[in-house]
Amino acid sequence: MLILNGVLMTVDEATLPATDRALTHGLGLYETIKLVDGVPVFFEEHVARLVQGIAALGLDKSIDKPELAEQICRLAEANGRSHNGCRLLVTAGSPGGTPNLLVQTDRRDFPDRPLRVVTHRGVRVSAQYKAMTVMQSYFAQRAAHAAAVDDALLVDGEGRIFEGATSNVFVVRGGGLITPPAEGDILPGVLRAKVEQLATAAGVPVVEAWARVADLRPDDGLLLTSSVRGIVPVERVDDVALLVHREELDTLRSLVGSAEKTSADAFRAAYL
Repeated sequence: MLILNGVLMTVDEATLPATDRALTHGLGLYETIKLVDGVPVFFEEHVARLVQGIAALGLDKSIDKPELAEQICRLAEANGRSHNGCRLLVTAGSPGGTPNLLVQTDRRDFPDRPLRVVTHRGVRVSAQYKAMTVMQSYFAQRAAHAAAVDDALLVDGEGRIFEGATSNVFVVRGGGLITPPAEGDILPGVLRAKVEQLATAAGVPVVEAWARVADLRPDDGLLLTSSVRGIVPVERVDDVALLVHREELDTLRSLVGSAEKTSADAFRAAYL
């Protein structure tokens, strides 16, 4: 089941016109939100970024937060509370028409182990919001599949690490964290911002600076962050082996877990 423009329906019942500019021009936005027991986590932050993207694209679409909250919970209940991911998709609609809002939930399972990744040259388009134009992520994931590894890092011609195919990146070094600056070609991820905020409050130094693959040290660690997957360590980039900093990883996961619970409780208080 899914919800299209407020109506609960099956996947086969959902249709969009062939003239929708999401189909003809790739003009649209999406958000991916973690669900915990059918409740969205960091709902306010995800909706804020979606609204920002809608304004940037000049779409005539308003988001009613109580209405959207009700739709997410209704759909999660209809699909079963085992679903841990929610996807919001705003399509631009047909010329002269109205944008569409699609709400979906699904179950996403990830390997519970450190990842091996390859580098892929390319950077995200329209990185300040989650646009439907995800070709670089697609090509990066194809490169990872071809190399028989778990994921890929997007890098530029200088070897600077921008982000994962669908995640943000933190280098663990000297008891602190380094993450690329959220400017221009880096998606300002919701979980990325939470990790920065929580780590800083816990006394863990966080620096926004560029890291290059060639400068990675054997005692460095690398973490990928995304809303549904969470925080995942990387043990190898191309042929470079990295340490898995278990203490730092456990600390960050604990901080994020507490923040997720607080967020879910706040959502229930505000919308349920």
